[in-house]
Amino acid sequence: MKSLAAAIALLLLAAGACQAADPTAPVKEVIGVAAGSWAAENPTSEDVFSESRLARLFSADFVRAYREASKHPAYDPPEGETTGSPFDYDPIAGGQDGCAFENIRVEDDGDGQVTALFNNRKCFGDGPEYQEDTVLIFHVQDEGGRPVIDDIYPVVDGNSGNSIKDELKTIAAQ
Repeated sequence: MKSLAAAIALLLLAAGACQAADPTAPVKEVIGVAAGSWAAENPTSEDVFSESRLARLFSADFVRAYREASKHPAYDPPEGETTGSPFDYDPIAGGQDGCAFENIRVEDDGDGQVTALFNNRKCFGDGPEYQEDTVLIFHVQDEGGRPVIDDIYPVVDGNSGNSIKDELKTIAAQ
């Protein structure tokens, strides 16, 4: 009887831990790393898609697509390496140029969708186009008991743009 009670308690504890997994956590880390790279003072040189982050924060399918696309780097890889970033822009900041990230918000929209909003265009001018938020929709799923990013969709002109994972698959098919 004690073992049955202990087993039930263990199952309830495990279920609570699974429910407690925060789907915004991987998104917040990705946005934080990207924001650090664009900081006005003391920018970092951390890579959102470093091997350790790929393994921890992204789904196996996303990692597979990224690694395949990395065999076709946008720029020549460092001496002695055969892979590099497949992107010729920052897919989180949404371009090659940008400003420090301001007013960062990460919202759990439910059903595996997490939206990140921030402004990274204000330093370009006072026009209304520079006051608009950059918006990214992250699809987050549970994998191995933890939330991971399976895809990222930039929102362009109010509409969900092209999937970053699909872009990686297109690059890999070259």
